[in-house]
Amino acid sequence: MKFGIGMYIWTTDVAPEHYPIFTTLAELGYDGAEIPVGSGLAADNQKIRHALDDAGLGCTTILNLAAEQNPVSPDAAVRRRGLDEIRFGIDAAHTLGSTVLSGPFQTAYAVFSGAGPTEQELTWSAEVMRSAAEHAADAGVVLAVEFLNRHEGYLLNTMAQSASLTARVDHPSFGVLYDTHHAHAEEDDVVAAITTHGAAIKHVQASENNRGVLGAGQVHWAATARALHEIGYDGWVAAEAFAADVPGLSTKAHVWRDTFGSKDRFAADAIGFMRDTFATEAAR
Repeated sequence: MKFGIGMYIWTTDVAPEHYPIFTTLAELGYDGAEIPVGSGLAADNQKIRHALDDAGLGCTTILNLAAEQNPVSPDAAVRRRGLDEIRFGIDAAHTLGSTVLSGPFQTAYAVFSGAGPTEQELTWSAEVMRSAAEHAADAGVVLAVEFLNRHEGYLLNTMAQSASLTARVDHPSFGVLYDTHHAHAEEDDVVAAITTHGAAIKHVQASENNRGVLGAGQVHWAATARALHEIGYDGWVAAEAFAADVPGLSTKAHVWRDTFGSKDRFAADAIGFMRDTFATEAAR
């Protein structure tokens, strides 16, 4: 496995003032960072790639869609904008040297219809995802959509639903991001969720139930690690935590309090925790 950390703990838009963080992450023992991408960001992805290279880091990438880019909108023009944005994210991932573009872009983030997913919405999403996956394959990128807890999304809330969408899309460059935070809010059995639908998992985020210090909450870490080992998962695991002082993210993710203290301490503790947990459990 390779171990990274989401830049969302520091920013939604990586800029030169954040580049020194890459050096710190490399010194801590990380393999890479998870970089936000999107057409609305000011980030210079070519310069970010150079900064990552200077630090000796790889990366993964993450994308969210806004309401006007919703792949399940009844308006075909809105769905096309969603596809265009995902293609932008794929191209950005390619520039950054990332082979994985993850995020809840199967739909617009935190946009609700007032009901559960319809057959038509799932069809629309699958159509957009299939077209995006074809573009991703040409760029050498794999798409990994993130199922969310019910308070942040409604189209996909579980691994079973996500695996079903993966089957609809039916493309080798499309699969699922398994986020421990969302899974522990929605799954009845996290081990069964992974082992039953593991073939669809293309990326993993390690995040506590309260988005705080890894290992200090309610996530079943040892069982999760064993299940990932059982399915033969050997990709990226990216630590994720959100801070209340990141504009644009804290309000969207409803982060109103500090759940981990120092960001530097979180990063330092998370890499040791992930290596100990996943490497130890994988060896058993």
